[in-house]
Amino acid sequence: MQDTHDPFSFLLNEIRSYDAGLRDNWDDYQRNHYFDVLLVDEAQELAWGRRHLTLVHGEPVDEVEAELLDELFAAWIDLSHQAEWSRMGAVPDHHVTLAVAGPGADELVAAAADLAGRANPGHWNILDAAVPTLA
Repeated sequence: MQDTHDPFSFLLNEIRSYDAGLRDNWDDYQRNHYFDVLLVDEAQELAWGRRHLTLVHGEPVDEVEAELLDELFAAWIDLSHQAEWSRMGAVPDHHVTLAVAGPGADELVAAAADLAGRANPGHWNILDAAVPTLA
């Protein structure tokens, strides 16, 4: 991994905090503005050849699901070592995003999606995007 600045996790976490009522000092437009910023960042990364896969998992419902998430995260880290460039980002108890670039990036994302699909207890949402819906 190199150049692993994550433009997504911080703002997504801030938006979740606002949604939970923890950002009283925000103007009404800020939530939408930050989503616009995130979409521009995602488009820029796509133009650079970076590919994203996001697993929206929510808070684990039990220890079994927590273990599934840990195992999937470890498997995605292993996959990321095959990429020319990679980054993992997350918002705690909400989602994790794998980003990869270089030859074979699409195949690595497909493999990561397959792993997530097989581990999915039924309520996870798997997206080929860096910016999940937070609602």
